[in-house]
Amino acid sequence: MAPGCGAPGGGLRSALLPLLALGLRALAVSFYGDGYVELNIRESSIRTSLQLRFLTSRPQGLLFLAAGKEDHCLVELHSGYLQLRVNFGAGERVLRSQRSSLLNDLAWHLVELHHENDTVTLVIDKHYRTSTKMPGILYQLNIEHGLYIGGSGTLDVPYLDRALANFRGCIADVVFNQHEILTSLRPYPRFRNVHEVSMGCSDEFFAGEDEPISFFSSKSYVSFPLWNVQGEGRLECAVQTSAQRGLLLYNSGRAGDFIAVEIEDGLIKAHIGKSKSRMHLSSLKIVSDNKWHTIELKFTAQYLQLMIDGETVKTVLPSHSKLPLLKGPLFVGGVDDSMRVEVIKLELTSVSGKYARGGSFKGCIRDLKANSEKRSLNNVMVSKDVSAGCRTEDSFNTNSSIVTIEKTPVVTATPTSVSFPEISEPKGKEDSGHFLFLNTLIVPEGGKGSLESKHIKLNLDFKKLGVHQSHILFKIKEQPFHGSLRLDTEPEQEKDTFTMLDLSQGRVLYVHDGSEDTYDYFTFSISASSKKDMFPYLQGNEQHVFRITVTPTNDAPELMLPEGNLFLLIENSKKCLTDDLIQISDQDTDSAALSLSVLGNLNTDAGFLENSKYPGRAITTFSNEELKEGNIFFVHTGVKNSRIILRASDGEKVSNTVVLRVMAVPLDYKIVNNTGIKLLQGTAALITLSHLAVETNAIQQEMEIRYEITESPQFGEIQRRHSGGEWKQVNVFSQRSMERSRVRYYNIFKEIQMENVTDHFKFKICIGNKISDEFVFPITVKWLRYNLLKHVPLEIEKTKNKCLNSDNLFAVMVDIELPESELNYKLLSLPKKGQILLNSRPLKKDSTFSQKNITDRQVEYELIDRAHENIQDSFRFLIFTKYLTSNVYDFKINIKAQLTSIILTNNGLTITEGEGALITKSRLFAQTLDNKSFQYKVTRSPQHGKLKLINFSDSPQSNDNVTTFGDQDIIDERLMYVHDDTETTYDEFLVTAFTKELGEWVSSAAGTESLSAEIKFNISVELKNDEKPVRVVEKVFHVVKNGQRLLTLADLCYHDPDSDFDDRQLLYTRRGIPNGDLTLVNDTNHRLYQFKQEDLEQKRVLFTHSGADYGRFVLFVTDGKHYTSSLLEVSASDPYVRLANNTGLLVQKGKEKIITTTNLSAITNQDIRGDHEIIYEIFLSPKHGKICVNNLATDSFTQLDLKRGHVIYRHDDSNNLVDIFNFTVYAKGIHQDAGMYVLMYLESHQCPPKIVRNNNLLVEEGKPVKISKGKLQVVHENSSPSEIVFTLRAPPVHGYIRKFASEEGYLGAEQKPVLTFTQQDIDDGNVQYVQTVSEQLQDHFLLDVTDGVQVVSGIEIFVEIIPKLIPLEVQNLTVIEGGSKALVEDYLKIANQHFTGLNCEFILVEPPKNGHVGNTRFPGVKLSRFTRKQLEQELIYYIHDGSEELADNFTVIANNTELWKQSSPQTIFVTVMSVNDEAPVISTNKILRVWVGSVTEITVDDLCAEDKDSSASELVYSVTPPSNGHLALKSSPNKSILDFTQAHIKEGQLVFVHNGAMSGGFNFQVTDGLNFAPRQIFSITARTLVINVETNKGLTVFPGSRKLISSHDLKAVTNDVANTENRTITFTVVRAPKLGRLIKTGFNNISQEISTFTQSMVLLSRKGVKS
Repeated sequence: MAPGCGAPGGGLRSALLPLLALGLRALAVSFYGDGYVELNIRESSIRTSLQLRFLTSRPQGLLFLAAGKEDHCLVELHSGYLQLRVNFGAGERVLRSQRSSLLNDLAWHLVELHHENDTVTLVIDKHYRTSTKMPGILYQLNIEHGLYIGGSGTLDVPYLDRALANFRGCIADVVFNQHEILTSLRPYPRFRNVHEVSMGCSDEFFAGEDEPISFFSSKSYVSFPLWNVQGEGRLECAVQTSAQRGLLLYNSGRAGDFIAVEIEDGLIKAHIGKSKSRMHLSSLKIVSDNKWHTIELKFTAQYLQLMIDGETVKTVLPSHSKLPLLKGPLFVGGVDDSMRVEVIKLELTSVSGKYARGGSFKGCIRDLKANSEKRSLNNVMVSKDVSAGCRTEDSFNTNSSIVTIEKTPVVTATPTSVSFPEISEPKGKEDSGHFLFLNTLIVPEGGKGSLESKHIKLNLDFKKLGVHQSHILFKIKEQPFHGSLRLDTEPEQEKDTFTMLDLSQGRVLYVHDGSEDTYDYFTFSISASSKKDMFPYLQGNEQHVFRITVTPTNDAPELMLPEGNLFLLIENSKKCLTDDLIQISDQDTDSAALSLSVLGNLNTDAGFLENSKYPGRAITTFSNEELKEGNIFFVHTGVKNSRIILRASDGEKVSNTVVLRVMAVPLDYKIVNNTGIKLLQGTAALITLSHLAVETNAIQQEMEIRYEITESPQFGEIQRRHSGGEWKQVNVFSQRSMERSRVRYYNIFKEIQMENVTDHFKFKICIGNKISDEFVFPITVKWLRYNLLKHVPLEIEKTKNKCLNSDNLFAVMVDIELPESELNYKLLSLPKKGQILLNSRPLKKDSTFSQKNITDRQVEYELIDRAHENIQDSFRFLIFTKYLTSNVYDFKINIKAQLTSIILTNNGLTITEGEGALITKSRLFAQTLDNKSFQYKVTRSPQHGKLKLINFSDSPQSNDNVTTFGDQDIIDERLMYVHDDTETTYDEFLVTAFTKELGEWVSSAAGTESLSAEIKFNISVELKNDEKPVRVVEKVFHVVKNGQRLLTLADLCYHDPDSDFDDRQLLYTRRGIPNGDLTLVNDTNHRLYQFKQEDLEQKRVLFTHSGADYGRFVLFVTDGKHYTSSLLEVSASDPYVRLANNTGLLVQKGKEKIITTTNLSAITNQDIRGDHEIIYEIFLSPKHGKICVNNLATDSFTQLDLKRGHVIYRHDDSNNLVDIFNFTVYAKGIHQDAGMYVLMYLESHQCPPKIVRNNNLLVEEGKPVKISKGKLQVVHENSSPSEIVFTLRAPPVHGYIRKFASEEGYLGAEQKPVLTFTQQDIDDGNVQYVQTVSEQLQDHFLLDVTDGVQVVSGIEIFVEIIPKLIPLEVQNLTVIEGGSKALVEDYLKIANQHFTGLNCEFILVEPPKNGHVGNTRFPGVKLSRFTRKQLEQELIYYIHDGSEELADNFTVIANNTELWKQSSPQTIFVTVMSVNDEAPVISTNKILRVWVGSVTEITVDDLCAEDKDSSASELVYSVTPPSNGHLALKSSPNKSILDFTQAHIKEGQLVFVHNGAMSGGFNFQVTDGLNFAPRQIFSITARTLVINVETNKGLTVFPGSRKLISSHDLKAVTNDVANTENRTITFTVVRAPKLGRLIKTGFNNISQEISTFTQSMVLLSRKGVKS
């Protein structure tokens, strides 16, 4: 049926294809998803060009690849866009098509690539162009692996993504570097490889979604993407076929899973496989009747169901089955060759035996759906031997010998009819709709078929065109691949041509060559021989493809003996029959289905055939596979000559018969090689057949030749490599092992060999039962030795670390060159004073390092402790390589002492818990030989105590938690550690000791190591008993009236916090008991007044009741030092037993759960000595499960069983999810009835609840907001909203949660918020968040949610709070004095997102003081308010008034009348940058009065300048030299200065030093750097200082007495009356008294003779005269 005439989808193709075909002269090539064309070329060029056209509907696929080792040029479709990847060796660059248009639109697209030097350009459809520059300096594209079109075949290179799909669609006009690539699809060995492609653009690419798929060969199939089966699998389709068998569907899975559907004897048969088990199901209705039948396959974990035309068959799958885990593509109609191996193993009828190489479904399939998802040719991944539309009924009859045809449109670069435009001649309008139709020729394998006019039709009016059928000429352009065309045409006719008349007369014959290919074609052109002008399509310019389908037939196999019929072997041996000796040829049968049989009676006296898998068992039949695998042997046992008659079979037909003559000959052998080997010491050398070999007279027969070692080598071993790769010593090896390079001699002698000795081993040859004489195999060893060129001691001085280098240690190997990295040193002993480091890591004994490590200075010696005297250290080593090991050497290290090396004392401290101890010099100290002092810095304080410094002064204070201390603190025993009295046994602190010089932290000179040390000081704490016992079990003790009961730890228990105390040793002492007594359990006459807690633990204490029902008594408890007391209450009552726990049980459906005492337990006041005495008897068993103890069903159990976890509830996997069992609990005849509920949950409950929505809440400040379903929703597939419970894990910080209840109103308040609610509460709108705390922008709270089984924790709910006040943020600004600044949004910002775009007004509540706010459009107008829009337009400015004030501010609020909201007042501070426009002013200039020769301070009262816009430090005085002295600064009074600042005067730094005339001064001028004050004179006058003795009365003294000299006796004054107190007048004794002494009395009345004193001393009367 022609497209457009009723075929589904034909309308689409008839509309598209004629347009696509116009202008395409070259034939397109179809690629079906796994095809490719490979050209083996090598090329290198800096210029590359590529052009191709493509058409596809698939989004992925490789179009073109020029492949090198690293270089590549790859064009591919990626997600519907074109992508070019280019690499010239220096890095990959990627170009892509524009994102606005997809290229997988079933339209032709042109791709052009241009590469020249470093520029690569990609052009698509002539209008989109993109380019890139390539990195590096070489821009050649080096092609080593060839060109690939449509796919990469078996190419394996790193840059090729294995997930890259092959192209599916049509490619045409591929021109690479001016060479056309797809001009021919004929494969050529070693040049062109063509796989699964065909000429022409196949119509299957244009098939409609509803168009049937036709499968017409034994290898047909289509594959779809992964069939995603979840819960159930459902496949629906309609089929039409006459075939009795064929594979309809197959999908493989993981771990042996699969789904398959096939036709067997006309019936549909479904298979499902899970791991190693499989089930199948057959339909009851035959479908091979060439009629349409609907098929529906459905499978779940429980059943497999098949429905044909509404008739259903169903089978139940085994319990606990699961859905098959499918993987890979879904195959329909058949499978590809890679999947066929897997399918054959399943032994499906449709793909077994002679059908193993094919087995595909032949017929039509339509309306294909997988789990309701439509599958058609539109979404096929790979296809083979299929077509769009359905074929005729007879075409699927594989047994018919009639040649049938298929109506398929012609292919001329596109897969259907070709349209042509109108032409002027011949006159009359010609219909250009469809002019050529081709119907496929079907011939049997090896047969022939005639091409007739029904196969090639021209839709032309010959009469109207004025041509005869003989004028229409068909020229063969490309001959068929698998057959030939025989033309019975006129002799004068051109070669390889035939006419339309030849077709109608049957003169064109196709003859198949008998090959197994099921498809063939040839190409041709059409022309018309006429004098009239013909249409373009009749001018022979276009090529067309004619398709031929070959129906396979089963040929008999052919048996051959290519190497002759003589089979020669050694007597009494066995020899393999190979496929080189016996060959079977059968092109149409898989080799696995072929077998061979032995005809007649094999001469048993001569021998028999056997399978090597079953040795000794004679066989007469075997498969071709067993022959190929080398498993068939002839075993000779007797006469020398015999014969074997063989015949082959394919299961249906048998082959010819062949005779194999068997001849046995006696064994003969000789040694052909025994040359010995040569090797280096310590190495291994293979013993190959060139060194040792034996030759036998066996021809093409493996004889086991063994070598038995009779004398082993002296210096080595003969070793054989085993299958695991390891070499092991052997005494026997075979010649086969030598052939496989598995035998070697390994020299194991690693010592120095001084003599040039040789090695050897002796052996005998064993072949079967024959053993030879003894032979010697010589071994020559090249003995090696070391030369230690450098072995110089290492010198250590002024450092702790020093590297070993080649000048210290350097060794080489004599006679051979060895890399330094392979020459190693092994440490046999370690140095005692230090350690050897490799790459800064300490080495241990037997560690190794290499000569290269030494050369690279990676090996160093590190001194552990500084040496206090010159010492020597050493270590022992040997040299070793893979060849040999040296003798032992000693390496010396000379260490010179340093005076500055630190000597540490660190002996730790032992202290009693809670006490303190001095840290003395014997415990902790650092010192050097040159007695440097140290300071200590605590880098980590003690964890369980404090460091203190004791203050020995009168002050009682001490320095707690010290962080630094010194040597003197330790020497003076002031440093103390005090424990914090915790129950810890260990403490420590870290200190760093530093040398301290001149009060500063210092290190040693540059380039040397600083004197410091890290010290870890350990403190051991001896615990003491200082804690009282504490009661941990406190409850009333229950007992039966006038009965008795054990007192145990469950009733009374104490704990002693002292960590080293055993609680069992606590001693109890009791006082009088008013209603009973305590006795020993085994001696009730022995009253207990004292007992230990250990007695309670061992159940030795018995309480016996008598008297009142209630009483209490005192217990004293002691740990031996501390006492405590408490009351034990006793309550007596009638005997009882009651449940302490009955929580119910939660069990997964179909599973089991242990019932523990947490779920169920009982208590009693009776004297129960063991938990086995409390018995639970079930009187109403659970209906949907059972109770088991130790895995055995039971109706009773004990409390001991519950404690041990032996009681189990096991559910019966029914759909009942609630169960209960009733029981009676017994305790010594007392009982109580109860029931326990059991709830089941589904396996899906194991999945946690799913959070569907978690959106932020939005609330106004101080108001509530509803938590709705749209904000928070959690679901679970097996739980209702009321079963999903939320628990408040962390409450809101700035609010609370409340819930509405219809009867009670809102539940929850700020002090007592709601803690739980359900999803149903949320869905009903009953849950609210109430915001309470003001001035907050965000809040959050955490929820846990559960469905009763699984919990999801930490769901965080965020709350965004809309402020009550507009959140106005301000920023301070800076303006130049007298200038202005725009008030942009940065200065007045409303940042909150909820007020974005809010049209508000800004109001000045406090205007600026030194300026104003104005609008640039209204200059000079002071604003009191402005809008946000004016602010955004930058119209609002702050304008300074030009005053000298350097700061200003104004306060503003934001207001919005619509929302009735405003902000809080915000103040903007203005910093004014002053402008220097004022000159300095001299405010003070007074005459300075000084004393002669004095140094006098000049103050602001003497000289002062002021400037409103300059600071004192900016005002600089420039002066002339003073005439009577000089100016100076107090810090340098002798250094004269000529300029200073006002700041110097203010700070009291400026002084005048008088020298010279009594009157004088200096000129000065003040500047602020820009402006100057007028020049002025500063005057200075001096006067002389005069001392006068105002009082000198003399002194009257009695002999032998002393008398004070006071100011009434002696007083001197100066003329500087104003500064009398600051003047010091000193008296100097020029002549001492003769009759006495002048003395001064100090503290403690100590007298001292003096010769000078001051007037102030006289005023204080501290001076006297002694006669």
